[in-house]
Amino acid sequence: AAGASVVVTGRNQARVVAAADEVSAQGYVVADLSAVDECERLVHESVALLGGLDLLINNAGVFSIAAVEETDETIWDETMNANVKAAFFTSRAAVPALRQAGGVILNHGSIAGLIGLANVAAYCASKGAIVHLTRALAMELAPDIRVNCVCPTTVDNDMGWRGFNRADDPEAAYEAFVANSKLKRMPTNDDVVDAFMFLASARASFMTGVALPVDGGKSAGV
Repeated sequence: AAGASVVVTGRNQARVVAAADEVSAQGYVVADLSAVDECERLVHESVALLGGLDLLINNAGVFSIAAVEETDETIWDETMNANVKAAFFTSRAAVPALRQAGGVILNHGSIAGLIGLANVAAYCASKGAIVHLTRALAMELAPDIRVNCVCPTTVDNDMGWRGFNRADDPEAAYEAFVANSKLKRMPTNDDVVDAFMFLASARASFMTGVALPVDGGKSAGV
């Protein structure tokens, strides 16, 4: 809608094609970013489709809900591979093109990277890593590439409702979340997208290494 040429990626071809159609994308690449060679292929094919690269959004991720005792090696590795490994190696592959364009890397973090939450230890660890990876990349890639991170709370979408649906009464869990929110609502996808749009734009040209909460004040204090 803002006029960008977009390449969409994901592991599931049907969903990737549907998303690409929805946003009238320049193209799409089906890739599993838990593998380094797939991260590199994604960037190579995207640069070819777009004729260059101005913006990388590291948005791949998984969200596993499990108590510490239930968090096995499979959950841990899947979470770290999708949420951290993919972001690092896709960013690494994109550096030459982004440096040439004076581009931007935006990482999809989470409030779970800013505060501790129960029953999502692996997810918290992965998003904490993303916040600090953002800072490290910002230090190393400046002044050519700005690197920032958006950290939403639970969003009113399919992934957000995964937690509510585990409760005996999902609607009651949702209402409790809203009641405890300082702004008395859940954020929408648009709230999160607006933060990404701002950080991608020239309006944020003097911002790098930032972890921007979109959490209705939740990380500010109790």
